[in-house]
Parts: sequence; structure tokens; C-alpha cells
Amino acid sequence: MRKLWGLLKKHCQEDFHPTYYASVALFLFCSLAFNYYIGLENKIIDRHPDEPARVIWYFLLYAFAYYGGSLLMIHFKKRNDLLYSKQFWWLTGIGILLLALNSGFPYMTVILRQLEIDIHLFLWIYAIGNNAIGFLLIALPLFVLHFFTLPKTKLYGLTQRFDAWPYFALLLVILPIIVTVSFDSNFQNYYPTYKSNWVAESVPWPVWLPMITYEFVYGLDFFNTEFLFRGFMVIGLAHILGKDAIIPMVVTYCFLHFGKPVGEAISSIFGGYILGIIAFYTRSIWGGVMVHAGLAWMMELAAYLQKVF
Repeated sequence: MRKLWGLLKKHCQEDFHPTYYASVALFLFCSLAFNYYIGLENKIIDRHPDEPARVIWYFLLYAFAYYGGSLLMIHFKKRNDLLYSKQFWWLTGIGILLLALNSGFPYMTVILRQLEIDIHLFLWIYAIGNNAIGFLLIALPLFVLHFFTLPKTKLYGLTQRFDAWPYFALLLVILPIIVTVSFDSNFQNYYPTYKSNWVAESVPWPVWLPMITYEFVYGLDFFNTEFLFRGFMVIGLAHILGKDAIIPMVVTYCFLHFGKPVGEAISSIFGGYILGIIAFYTRSIWGGVMVHAGLAWMMELAAYLQKVF
């Protein structure tokens, strides 16, 4: 914990600029208010009748987030050179496109219908498929991109060794907060993301196996998230942006949570900022994967216990 705190303190001392951070906070506040007031993601984008068009809408949403944060960074950090950097624009554009494809992938229903999946298994396989598809749409393309652009550098934070204990201690500190939040009705309406179904009776399987399978894939999807946001957007772009890569990533990471409860979207700002700093200075995403998946599973467990007791 002391090591992580040292990294956070060092970064804030070097990077904090009151007007810059206040401008980013205002940008995020207005964006959050607009999203939750009109239901931008849940009521408009996700319900768009033209499913392939959702990818375009998500691209515009995330591009607004990333480049909005980037313009604030460019202005306050006086990084006008980035406006003329072709590498900056095409690399960030690829990252945003991959994120949009993953969020708006429109063909999962079509694929499952072609496979004639049993109605009792459909929703369960759909949920697992949506989590698993991230590897094909995010992780695999990033592996290929790294091979062609930065073959002699470490792979977006995958190959650097890390000490797991500080992250485990951090999860223990956060646990009481999750327990407290789990009493909130909005939290209980959203979590657990695993819903009751007839999978075990239809296959047949032990009653716990569909849940464990889902939760494993659900946790695995956070690898894709860390690989993109902390691996690619921070470590991968550090050779262009340095530590200035963190704020645009944080803004985009907040927008990724627009479909979730507002408290989670707000907390993602602080979580994304902390994980971004840690990834930048340690050059590893594994701590972030551990914290991210651990938080998700703790929220799932807290929600299960709320429903049982």
C-alpha cells in the first residue's frame, strides 16, 4: 500500500494543476448530468433500432470523451504538437474504434439464432458471449497492432512483473465500502449481473456450474478492459503522451460506465485515475486486472448475499 500511495503522491505533485483538473471535472460533471438526465446510453443508443448503427453512435460517444479530455490536456499542458501528430490520431482512433465495436457489437443475437440455441440457454449464452467477444474485438487486435507498430517494446504492460500484495490490501480496504453500497436499491437492481435461469435444469448441470462459468468469463472480460484502457491508452501511448495519457483515458473510462448506476460511473473516475497512474509508473496492467476483477466479483457476491439474506 505504501508503494502505491507513493506513486499516487508523486504523480499528483507533478501533474496537478487546479484549473486543468477543475476543467476536466466540469466536463465530466456536464457529461454525466446529460447522460443520466436523458438516458443517453440506456434509452437512446442501446435501443437504437438499427443495430449496426450502434457501433457508430458508440464511436462518436467515446471519441467525444477521449478527444474532449485530450483537448483539455493539450490546452493546459501546451501540447499543441499533438494536433499535428499523425501517430497520435491514428493510434487513438483505432483504440476508440475497438472500444465502440465491443460496446455496440450487433451480431450476437444473429449468431445465436443461427446456431438454434435452446430458449432456456439463450440468455445465459448471450451474456457469456458478450463478455467473451471482447477478447476477439479488443485484445486480439491490440496484439496484432503491437506486433506491427512496437515489436521491440514490452506488450502493453503484460510482461512486466508485479507484486500482488499491495493490490490485495487495496481490495481489503475497499471491501467495507462495497458492503455499504450494496444496501442501495440502485445497486441491488443492477447487481448481480448473473440472473437466475434454467441452464442447470436444461443441460443438466450442477446448479452452481452455470453461475461459476458466467462469473469466470465476467471476470475475464476485465482483462480486456485493462488491456485497452491501462495497457494501450496509457502504457502503449506513453511514448507519445507520457503521463499526459492518463486524463483522456480516465474521461473515456467514465463514459464506458454510462449504462451503469450513476454512483459506479462517478467512482470509475477515481478508480480509472488511480489505476492509470499505477500502470504508467509500474508499466504493468496485472495489478489493475487483479483490482478490477476483484471489485467486480466482490460486488457480485455482495449482491448475492443481499438477495439471500
